[in-house]
Amino acid sequence: MSLKRVIKTDQDFKRLFNKIPDVTNLIKCEDNKSFLESRKIVAPPITGSNPQDVGTAYDFWLRAHIQRINNISVENNIPDVIYYGVRLMESSNVYTDKHIEVIKKGVAKAWRIRNEYILGKDIEDERFANALLFLAYIEDFYRSGSREMRRKKQDRTIESFINIDKDSVQDLVNLMNQKDELNNYFKAQDVNNLFLNPTFGETARYINGADGDLIINSFLIDFKTDKRISLGYNKQYLHQIIGYYILSTENRLIGNPNIECEEDDPYEINKIGFYFARYDCLSYIEIEDLKNAMEDSGYPLKQLINDFKDLAEDKYNGVI
Repeated sequence: MSLKRVIKTDQDFKRLFNKIPDVTNLIKCEDNKSFLESRKIVAPPITGSNPQDVGTAYDFWLRAHIQRINNISVENNIPDVIYYGVRLMESSNVYTDKHIEVIKKGVAKAWRIRNEYILGKDIEDERFANALLFLAYIEDFYRSGSREMRRKKQDRTIESFINIDKDSVQDLVNLMNQKDELNNYFKAQDVNNLFLNPTFGETARYINGADGDLIINSFLIDFKTDKRISLGYNKQYLHQIIGYYILSTENRLIGNPNIECEEDDPYEINKIGFYFARYDCLSYIEIEDLKNAMEDSGYPLKQLINDFKDLAEDKYNGVI
């Protein structure tokens, strides 16, 4: 059970987060506009594209771009979510050995293309978008387990297996082309304090290893490709990012949780927020402002942190 699902479906956690006062007025934006101010969409979604696949593929791209502009070394290992996605396909008895072989080669090729981009190589937009959408499809297969690949007897290319549609490719290309402000937003002051897909500590383990998108310059950021700037249904996004902040306050675990982990100091976070890619809008709440607002409401942030951790341990430790 992920953090998002816990907050959305667990009634005890719902009641806990409903104690948070309305802090919408605390949201600031890097462009100095009001968060709720009318904004022009710079990369409108294309009708016919798959929003979930495009969003996941964009995450793969943006993390790669952040590595590229910060000169961070290449990721040699394919992520676990991709690896396990392939394993699920392999064990499903839906796909032949030949199909699995082609899929594995496709994964390796797509990840190699992404690594080449990180290292500074210019990749043709559509080729890169196809590779990223392929990785997104595999990850979605792992997370949902409900989609099946299309298999065409006459065509054994990777594209025929997952039916990467042109609308999704063009939608992703349009998002990838919005690079102008990214260097300002995502250039690290110290690359040793830049964390992509940051993992957290023991409490995160209870809810199945929650991980964020990015911590940079003490700023915890979640990426969004929504067609509208919003905080999700009933401030769902805001509650989720506060949840990630709570997880960031305890010692983080480094290493493979299935083998052995070491503890390291908590992340230093002084801002939390979102990058709305379709609007090129980086929004944030300063933690000091959040603390003051919750103190004034009679439910201090420190109390929320303690209550969240106690509830997570009581309900899920040893269960998940």
